[in-house]
Amino acid sequence: MSFEDLTAESTLKFVSKAKSMAREIRANLGLGEPDKRPPRKLVELLQEASRVKPTYSPPVGLPEAREAVAEWLSGRYGLDISPKEVMITPSGKAALFLALGYASTRYSSSLLFDPTYYSYEPVLRAFGVKVKKVKMLRDENSYVFPEVELGKEIVVLNSPSNPTGAVLGARTLEYVDEALRTGALIVSDEVYDVFVYGRRHVSVLEHERWRDAAIFIYSFSKVLCVPGWRLGAVVAREEVIEKLAAAASNVYGCACKWEQIALAEYLKNYKNDLENHIKNMVEDYSRRREFLLKELKEVASFPGVGEGTFYAFPEFPKDADELALELAKRGVIAVPGTVFSEAFGKRSLRLSFSAPLEELRVGLETIKEVLGS
Repeated sequence: MSFEDLTAESTLKFVSKAKSMAREIRANLGLGEPDKRPPRKLVELLQEASRVKPTYSPPVGLPEAREAVAEWLSGRYGLDISPKEVMITPSGKAALFLALGYASTRYSSSLLFDPTYYSYEPVLRAFGVKVKKVKMLRDENSYVFPEVELGKEIVVLNSPSNPTGAVLGARTLEYVDEALRTGALIVSDEVYDVFVYGRRHVSVLEHERWRDAAIFIYSFSKVLCVPGWRLGAVVAREEVIEKLAAAASNVYGCACKWEQIALAEYLKNYKNDLENHIKNMVEDYSRRREFLLKELKEVASFPGVGEGTFYAFPEFPKDADELALELAKRGVIAVPGTVFSEAFGKRSLRLSFSAPLEELRVGLETIKEVLGS
């Protein structure tokens, strides 16, 4: 493994730089975290769990947490996942790092879609894996996953997609079929699975042979609005989970015990509360998405508003780095597209509509001012 290929998180670096340039932050459309509060009952459960002696938990996760996540995902997707196929991790990023590390011991090449989440490539390269990128397509308003012929390689599939919001839908199962045919391994990053508007998210887990072709990556940061808790999960064949747990024991040891206790109790006994939390949050973000799409149709060269996540990836008639810096000077933070894309990034920004509606209005008005000046 080469640490020379690892870079610091690009959005955090840019947002930090932008904040230092602005006298006052008027609209932060940069970071990818919900503006909602976590469910009150979940917070109460964490407070109760904090009274438990803070001993280590197993590297693979507490049994009750693994069971609760397996049960929740099984119910969500109509499956029968065994707790032995679940590993609890300190964040989705940790889950991703372990999964890509495992995959790199079996494959020497990988496929990413462009635009893509920026963490995939440096981690793959650090593990010595060659990276090939395939350009996404576009329809009238959004990016679309292309048809591809897979080789015997790692395929990082991120649907719903950060930064584009693209949703693969039922075609996810076709990718699994192709992976089974060619011997590819899909690492499926589905951390935005609940953030879908007007259609249904389809998981790799819904394929009857997912265990032979995929590793599922999850995070509770978005769905439960707890990004600072750092709590994620991997779902894979039992023997793969055992290898990932062995790696985890040598890297971070275990995920936070108190958080696992609270998560397990919440997923098992407060399902209606969770569903109401998701429903209310997604309905609100759907309204913000509609507002953003309407505004971007007027000001952007290409709206870049997909059917999932809480991001848009619009293209503008101006250099993205210059536009982002000019916005920062005026107190509006947006991430330049060059962080995410070689093919489309030079004139694109990633805008997060997890920001409050008023901040979205301020951000869009400021973009109009900059483009008109």
